[in-house]
Amino acid sequence: MEEQGSELLKFAVEVANEAGKNIMQYHGPQLERDYTDKTHFKTLVDDKNDKLARSEIAKRFPAHNILSEESAPRKGDSDLTWVVDGIDGTINFSTGYNDHFSFAIGLCLGKTPIMGVINAPKRGELYAAEVGKGAFCNGKKIQVSNLTEINKVLMGCDAGKFNRTANLPYLEKLHSPNGVSCACINFCASVPLCLVASGVIHAYLATSLNPEDMAAAVIIIREAGGKVTNLKGTEWQLGDESILTANPELHQKLCDFLLI
Repeated sequence: MEEQGSELLKFAVEVANEAGKNIMQYHGPQLERDYTDKTHFKTLVDDKNDKLARSEIAKRFPAHNILSEESAPRKGDSDLTWVVDGIDGTINFSTGYNDHFSFAIGLCLGKTPIMGVINAPKRGELYAAEVGKGAFCNGKKIQVSNLTEINKVLMGCDAGKFNRTANLPYLEKLHSPNGVSCACINFCASVPLCLVASGVIHAYLATSLNPEDMAAAVIIIREAGGKVTNLKGTEWQLGDESILTANPELHQKLCDFLLI
């Protein structure tokens, strides 16, 4: 099992590195935007990286399922599902607003993430984790912050593409006098989730995301010592649209504060 896991992780890192090259080749505000609805767009690199990942997975692991943002799901004869986001943070990627954008590839056994790789090439950071083996950034082991005082918390708080007002009650509570130091919108989930895993920020909450935005990061955070649930307080699994993560003690305090 250890051998297979290492093979799977090596494969995911190879794909993530190739996808990162595509991202940096086209990074910048000159990219044409293809609006898929009134408020959401994609770029040619979203599709390019989606096709890259799906093609490589199909060649190496033809029985595995594939779930990706830009294409229809592929159902294979397996309990393993690859979850791919060609670019998470397309707004940031295509405008240069900040460096929060990435390629994400995760693997779930049933509904449970067991491996994840996230390449944030503009930041020069590649995050990777396998169940039971720890979490790493550029080969260096990482862990979540041990901060537990809510008033000192720096956190991300995003709504996602749809149901975009669902996070407003949480933002209001988090920005109240007894709330956190800062709760900011990122236009990206994967990078701030990785920043929770590495202890740069302390927590992250989102109300309505796609599984591709979260799956790879979930195992990275868990292997870094963090707790990851949905906004009902139950352990995050594939199919959940919401997410809340922090170190275990802070997570419980945030649940109590937000009445989760």
